[in-house]
Amino acid sequence: MIYYTEKGVNLKQLAKTDNFLLDGNIHKNIMILAWPAIIEMLMATLVQFVDTAMVSQLGPSVIAAVAVNMSPTMLLSALFAGVGVGTTALVARHFGADEKKDAVLVSKQSVVLGVFGALVLTTLVLIFGRSIPLLMGARPDVVPLAAVYLRILSLGFMPMFTSFIAASALRGAGDTKTPMRANIIANIINVAGNFFLIFPSRIINILGLRIPVWGADMGISGAALSTSAARAVAGIIIVGALFSGRTHIRLTLKESYKPDLAIIKKVIRIGFPTAMERFVLSMGQVFLTRIVASLGTIQLAAHHIAIVAEAISYMPGFGFAIAATTLVGQMLGAKRPDKAEKYAYETLKISVVVMTAMGVILFLFPHQLMRIFTDDPDVIRYGAVCLRIVAFSQPFFASGMVQAGALRGAGDTKWPLYITIISMWGIRLSVAWFLVYVMDMGLTGAWLSITLDLTVRGILMFIRFRKGKWKRIDL
Repeated sequence: MIYYTEKGVNLKQLAKTDNFLLDGNIHKNIMILAWPAIIEMLMATLVQFVDTAMVSQLGPSVIAAVAVNMSPTMLLSALFAGVGVGTTALVARHFGADEKKDAVLVSKQSVVLGVFGALVLTTLVLIFGRSIPLLMGARPDVVPLAAVYLRILSLGFMPMFTSFIAASALRGAGDTKTPMRANIIANIINVAGNFFLIFPSRIINILGLRIPVWGADMGISGAALSTSAARAVAGIIIVGALFSGRTHIRLTLKESYKPDLAIIKKVIRIGFPTAMERFVLSMGQVFLTRIVASLGTIQLAAHHIAIVAEAISYMPGFGFAIAATTLVGQMLGAKRPDKAEKYAYETLKISVVVMTAMGVILFLFPHQLMRIFTDDPDVIRYGAVCLRIVAFSQPFFASGMVQAGALRGAGDTKWPLYITIISMWGIRLSVAWFLVYVMDMGLTGAWLSITLDLTVRGILMFIRFRKGKWKRIDL
């Protein structure tokens, strides 16, 4: 018998029955896993969304200070992305094989690894916080603001990155709702924190009533502080869930947390290519940001806001990728590669439809999206062009994300790395350099290179998955 739980889908019986496909519930089960992940990704992006919208009121230099830190922060996150993927793949495989004890052991060791890594990164950022914006090519008026913003953000690295690993374990077990709930709460805290910490005390008008509101007038520091606090609360909720007994994975303080090198090596072996993939991707974004930064503060601000605005379009892709990782991993654990393949393709179809629709919105309403964050006419003009260009890549972007997620669920993490190297460094950066500096196309050239990269990456990921070699990988 196949049954559903509040946290997701229990799939361990799939090895014994075909009813799951015959009753027509495959799309339902994809959505059971995908929709909380989509909401979670939207909420995580909304933290950055709100920061940008509120901070943008302080001027282009402050927007640029936030923008210049985006790629370095993603670069740091790449290390934990690898551990997260290794954790999800192993936990999913063990759950599919009905080996819950082994899934718990993997989760425990991954959290230990996350805590240690977060401590190291926090220390390094606090020491070298000013050097990072300089390496990114930030203008002199931007560097002090960017350094303060990054150092305050680093105070939230411990709960943020530890919870990232914990959430990966929960997703592997089919629980995508707990991370979603944590991110909803984090967004409420972030919005409230921004409201009171960024701006000075002021009078606001609500339904004709003039209400005095206290404000700390901390500017960009207030935005960073509220974001760190929000991430800390989300981290406490997610990690706490592992110890609560209300999820598929349960840890206790009575257990030994001595590092188990055998498990840690397995997690790293599977996750290292993904960490390198994210590292390669983030480094490419760092270099692209340097190229854009050379065009001036206005175009850098437009570039950053366009990235934030576009993010809302591909959050569904991330959610479906998470679902694909879990479903493929659990199906392979249950010795049903045929169902793993079916899930992957059906998840891809849904994702392409959704992201194509999002691409239409990007193309038709770019100015309106840009105005959410800024009223600077030059920033809006540049950013609107960027959004219309990247709109054409959305269905291919969906393919790249979902098929990569499916490959990771199978433990095939090397080929997404190879494909990312080809698309990011062989296409995005080389084409951007040529179009920006040789053809003098400015920000338009940079975003044409992004679109070409995403298109090629989606095609190559699809080809790799279709070959089917992932079915024979033994974790």
